Amino acid sequence: MEQQTVEEIRIKHLENYKNAVYEIMKNNSKSLFEDDILSLLQKPPLDSMDIIKCKILDLAKRYKTVIQIESLNKCLDSYRKDAMSLLLDWEKFRIERLEKIIFSFQPKKNSDIIKINKKEFNLINKELKKQIKRFILDLIDKNIVKNVNSLFTNDVDGSLKDSLSKDIIKFLQTNYLKQLLESMDFKVIVKDTTLINRIKEQGERYLFTLNNSHLLNE
Repeated sequence: MEQQTVEEIRIKHLENYKNAVYEIMKNNSKSLFEDDILSLLQKPPLDSMDIIKCKILDLAKRYKTVIQIESLNKCLDSYRKDAMSLLLDWEKFRIERLEKIIFSFQPKKNSDIIKINKKEFNLINKELKKQIKRFILDLIDKNIVKNVNSLFTNDVDGSLKDSLSKDIIKFLQTNYLKQLLESMDFKVIVKDTTLINRIKEQGERYLFTLNNSHLLNE
């Protein structure tokens, strides 16, 4: 086989390798956002699992007042719907950043494989977390904070309403947000680790074929 043809085969093998790694990364990102993080934002199957609803009702109980459940459900449904609508944007962000690393790979020697190190993941995750935090705060403000008065009946005392509203808003903007971001961090770390291992496995297959194929070593 002519040397040029061998080189063309090697180039095609490298392209196929990059595309395979890209598909692994894309499926990993899809699962992260459309399964794992979606589970943190969608309505829980049981009311007892809804930390926002349970906390607001608990605060109302402490203040010896009643929350209008219908209004609360409407606010939470709007918040969750808006939050879930951003998942594909976050997924796209992760894919685009990792895609650049994958397709910029050019081996300098036969033992080189695609690697995405923890520093690169950390940079991407830090930027993404910053975006998510900003958007979640905006959505909390838009869907709940600005409509917090709709949660109370007209006969609720004004000062009591103000105090309870402040506690609800404080919980949403601090404890809830912190817990949500920490849960997201955990799911991201798990998916990053899985992706690192899958890319390593794909690299081993790439090297095995590269070093053992007669067509690639004539």
